Amino acid sequence: MAETIWRAFAQGLALLMALLLALLLPKPAWAQASSTTALVLPEQLPLRAAPRDSAPLLTPLVRGEALELRAVRGQWLQVWDHGRERGGFVRASALLQLEATPAALLAQLRLVRQQAGAESLGLGLAAALIERADADWLASPQGAEMLGHLVALHESLAQRANASGGSPAQQALVAAQVGVAARYGQPLRSLAQADGSQLQCAPDAPARWLRALPSAPAALQAQAALALTRAECAVGNLEERLAWLQGIDETALPSSLRKALRLRRAGVQASLAFAARSQPTQARRHAQAALADWLRLNPAELDDDDAPALREAAIRLVPMRWLAQAPATQLQRGKLLLQVEAGAPGQTCVRVAGQPRHCSHGLVHLNSLRSTPDGQSLLLAVQPLEAWTELWRLGSDGSLQVLPPASEAPGSASTIGAVEWAGDDRGQLLVAREAWLGNKALRRFEVLSHADLLAPAQRWAGEPGLLAAFQRSAEAAWKAGSPLAR
Repeated sequence: MAETIWRAFAQGLALLMALLLALLLPKPAWAQASSTTALVLPEQLPLRAAPRDSAPLLTPLVRGEALELRAVRGQWLQVWDHGRERGGFVRASALLQLEATPAALLAQLRLVRQQAGAESLGLGLAAALIERADADWLASPQGAEMLGHLVALHESLAQRANASGGSPAQQALVAAQVGVAARYGQPLRSLAQADGSQLQCAPDAPARWLRALPSAPAALQAQAALALTRAECAVGNLEERLAWLQGIDETALPSSLRKALRLRRAGVQASLAFAARSQPTQARRHAQAALADWLRLNPAELDDDDAPALREAAIRLVPMRWLAQAPATQLQRGKLLLQVEAGAPGQTCVRVAGQPRHCSHGLVHLNSLRSTPDGQSLLLAVQPLEAWTELWRLGSDGSLQVLPPASEAPGSASTIGAVEWAGDDRGQLLVAREAWLGNKALRRFEVLSHADLLAPAQRWAGEPGLLAAFQRSAEAAWKAGSPLAR
């Protein structure tokens, strides 16, 4: 059965071995002959006890479910539902009969793939293809195309399942399609979130097969790599994610995929740099690689569609420009000296000389050290999480103020942010912050009091060019090197 084949793949067997097994495993009853198999076309289709509209309703069928055709009754078909183990009658016009050859089935899949809301129907076609094609076809460029459609269908279905809008009836229809995906042996992955909700993610197996398939063109391999490394749904460790994003011929990619690949790779390298924070040389190498991918972006190619990926990469890369530099050796700023020492296991502690210390389990970026215009405080970038960077103000009196990127606390992969010093203007601080808070974006450029980072901003704007203070006094190195200044 289709589910048996999916499970065989998921066990981690080599691709060609899995394809050969597919030829030996028994076929489900509905896959024995294309002329006796059809898929449900409408979102909901009544299965009737007799071939008439007034007959009792046995159960509603969901788009994409497979039915075995057993007899014709005028405009009605007698069918058998192997999933529910029951038979009944449906209108003939409401079914899509499966073609006999893999090439014809692939043509049907191409057409369905373009239809919004028809993901479960596409999954049914893909399951039929996997059942009926031989190993050579599945390992061919046509097989790679089929896997590309399968990956896209799962991602689209997961996106619909996570959408918060829609009526209860619409949500029920999406849930039913998710159930169809499970019937074909590839259920969506459900990941628990910090707020107790569940995030639906595409299964990773099809993307893994596609990324490993030698016959897959560069564009399909990039599609698979991006599916496997999406931050909120990523699978594998960071080294695996980086490997999936490397080795793809970027010259063969369209601009949209080339941009997405570089942005995602920069973000993964930044995460690797944070993970290697106890090994400064390795962390610096990853930070430099992350910035290199960022600098390879062509600003002329960027458009509104790139905004989400660009924002995520920028937030992750903010602290990398400090980490990519040689370790700081001079920690004196004016009359104030920053002292660094080890705290509890895994902690780094900092203090203004002679004052109480303040500790963090995160990464303290000493190269970011600055003093406030009055010379009475030190500013420092501290990264407690891989995608969350704060601005610390250490006062000469031993006080500490922590300015986060946003008021919401980070709690999941979908909550990321960074805040940083951007310059001084007439005794005030210029601060840039950007965050993504699960379902909304925050981007602010603010003029703050140097004596109180947490006081309301004196002036702020959504872009630095809209504030005279930033035009006049933003640090040149910040304007040239910070991802937030893009």
